[in-house]
Amino acid sequence: MHDARTVQIGTILGNIADELDISQELYDEMVEKYEHLGNWIKDDNEERFRTGSEIYTQGSVRLGTMIKPVKDGCEYDVDLVYRRELAKSGVTQEELVQSAGDQLERYIAYRKDEGLDVPELVRRRRCWALNYDGRFHMDVIPAIPADEPKYGIELADVAILITDREQHEWQHSNPKGYAEWFHSREREVFDRQIVSMAAAKKVDIESIPAERVRTPLRRIVQILKRHRDIRYNGDPDDKPISIIITTLAASVYSNETELFSALMSAVRKMPDAVQKIGGKWWIPNPVKPEENLADRWNEYPQRAERFFEWMGLALADLSAAEQKTGIANFSESLSPLFGDEVVRKSMERFGRSMDEAQQSGNLKMATNTGTLGSVGSSVPKNTWFGD
Repeated sequence: MHDARTVQIGTILGNIADELDISQELYDEMVEKYEHLGNWIKDDNEERFRTGSEIYTQGSVRLGTMIKPVKDGCEYDVDLVYRRELAKSGVTQEELVQSAGDQLERYIAYRKDEGLDVPELVRRRRCWALNYDGRFHMDVIPAIPADEPKYGIELADVAILITDREQHEWQHSNPKGYAEWFHSREREVFDRQIVSMAAAKKVDIESIPAERVRTPLRRIVQILKRHRDIRYNGDPDDKPISIIITTLAASVYSNETELFSALMSAVRKMPDAVQKIGGKWWIPNPVKPEENLADRWNEYPQRAERFFEWMGLALADLSAAEQKTGIANFSESLSPLFGDEVVRKSMERFGRSMDEAQQSGNLKMATNTGTLGSVGSSVPKNTWFGD
């Protein structure tokens, strides 16, 4: 059993992660948009596009680790794969990219004819972006099946090849395989949480989108990404990249249920999970071990320095916040780390929920998630961080 103070801090950090998350309304719109695109592409009857195809999410959308941008007015980034059943021997990278662009232009024309909101189409390094009026943009990455999988047999059928303007060779990728690996690191807690969510909503488990379950691991990734964005705002080139944060956090996570303890454990262990082989920094891709996610660190040594510097800052910042007494002092210590507005809303939500629970005598800690609420083991009257 964790002490009440640790659980309180974890509950507040969970609230912060909730504030950073994409809203349900915007999430529903995002899903509607990419499902509409995928269905339209499957039904497109122009001969040159009539191949087996699939649109699916990748990255933070698929993992459930999206966070809002630091600056108001910036867009959420929704990463999609447009996988076509074509052989590498039958299409070049440029042909695949151009074909996808032509089809997306047809899709935009269709939306205009139907009186639907029309996105702006923009060519990027690896993808085409559909920009939806400042709310979010969908990065559509053209892909084909991998011809010679370099993965385990169980992942071979979902490996893909993607295009890159700056690379002559096709690039190997496996977003579905990576998501399955990530999920395997949290499966024990995830299975319990999705059952609880379904019971609370009185629905079947199958009706709960897996990417909307917020396990401690997913919240750890969200919290660390936000801390990074605040600490390195204005330094986009050298700040730690999300794939490294996500991979290291998942590698050291051990299905802990209490968020603050799990977060502190991750921050302490993540630096030691980075390898050095032959004098070079090395973080293997868990679904493609020969790929080094830290390869750019060896080309730009300052990026490794920034990562370890940031890990030290995260540990120091969280440790300092933990020592604060008084709810006001604790809140003040978090604002520089996660943003004034996000922390203010999180603390207000925490205060309301604790007051209501204490007044009713129903303040409890859930045994499966370690959060405070009305279900679980009774929690004694707390001291509100020394107040």
